[in-house]
Amino acid sequence: MPAPRFQAVRSGRLLDIAGHRSDYSDILIEGNVIREIGAAGMAVPEDAREVDAARRLIIPGLINSHTHGHGALAKGMGDRWTLELLLNAGPWTMGSRIHSDKYLAVKLNAADMITKGCTACYDLYFELPLPTTEGMESVAQAYADTGIRAVVAPMMADKLFFEASSLPATAEIIDRRYSDWRLLN
Repeated sequence: MPAPRFQAVRSGRLLDIAGHRSDYSDILIEGNVIREIGAAGMAVPEDAREVDAARRLIIPGLINSHTHGHGALAKGMGDRWTLELLLNAGPWTMGSRIHSDKYLAVKLNAADMITKGCTACYDLYFELPLPTTEGMESVAQAYADTGIRAVVAPMMADKLFFEASSLPATAEIIDRRYSDWRLLN
């Protein structure tokens, strides 16, 4: 059965942040586009599917501006780790995944965001040893299938974490390079 052309969200309290109010309102949606917002009881096409939003607050979609979709299958595995431990040991939580695993991880991440009101995200996606076209397509498809608008940014570096110089060596380099710099008053 095809999806209805119109949907009418009826009698929800629509949050108006600028006006500091939430009036009872109706929203007319055509396809995926909001066509009209009006007072509760406004006229809508006869064939519109109605959604009862009484006793509900309607808010704008939230944006998760920092997520890692690849990590959804490992949720809870490193939640008590320090950042250093996560960066060192974290890659094993995502290793050897096939593209359907990557798709599933991102789809689970998207579903989790949707339940919290997010309709868009910025995903810093990680793939070992380097991002692949197929992996990025799996990520993009998972977001498209869930309806979340996503910017997918592959995480890349010129050196892997394990190839970076040691902290003492890095500190010496920084000290030599910037020792003559002075803060401006």
